[in-house]
Amino acid sequence: MTASDDERISYLAGEAVESLSASERAELDELRALLATAPAWAEPDPGLEDRVVEAIAQEAGARATPRQAGAPATQEGGTPASGAQPAGAPGAGAPTRRPRFRVPRLALRRPAWALAGVAALAAAAFIVAFVVSSTSPAQEQLAMVVSGTPLAPNAHGSATLTKTESGWRVHLTATGLPHLTGGLYYQAWLRNATGVLVPIGTFNDAVDVTLWAGVPATQYRTLTVTVQRANGSPVSSGRRVLVGVTHAKH
Repeated sequence: MTASDDERISYLAGEAVESLSASERAELDELRALLATAPAWAEPDPGLEDRVVEAIAQEAGARATPRQAGAPATQEGGTPASGAQPAGAPGAGAPTRRPRFRVPRLALRRPAWALAGVAALAAAAFIVAFVVSSTSPAQEQLAMVVSGTPLAPNAHGSATLTKTESGWRVHLTATGLPHLTGGLYYQAWLRNATGVLVPIGTFNDAVDVTLWAGVPATQYRTLTVTVQRANGSPVSSGRRVLVGVTHAKH
């Protein structure tokens, strides 16, 4: 460790170090404030250190000096090209030295501080995301109990309707309905007080279904499920097997 590193560590530890410049003091003050926060000591991602070290190595490799100009050209197989003098032959120049691999000084000077800063920033970003999500208003939700009709007297279940930016997400789960195949399927609808039907999705059984509605579930409060045949007609068959009405979820 160099004397400059010793001085930086002493300054971070709270000792008075007069040899540091104003910019170095400002940099270290910022680092000390960051390390004083709780997120700086949160456990980082296990692969974070490997990714940082790999990035440093790649940067160092990109700066490595290419083959030194003036080195004897070779043919495939490593033999000297025509007209080129092998190393050590009379009149040949000094042997070409292989360029040394040098890691940038910044990578060697403070690797631990760099990793600590990256880990602290990642932890801080996670904390900010958690705080924003936890303080955002709760999503509006509605619920309903669905019951079978005379066409499916043993069917029953429930649904939860959640308002999102993309529309209303409808999670339906019900039992007592057979699995439909062979060109038959279930179609779910939302209906308003005037009887307007809006399709919200198709499925083969109702054990665990996610549907989407582009109309407000607060106005289209009735959910129905019909049995449809794949015949090209978008109109409801009228063969209702499930029905339910939304209410506020408590």
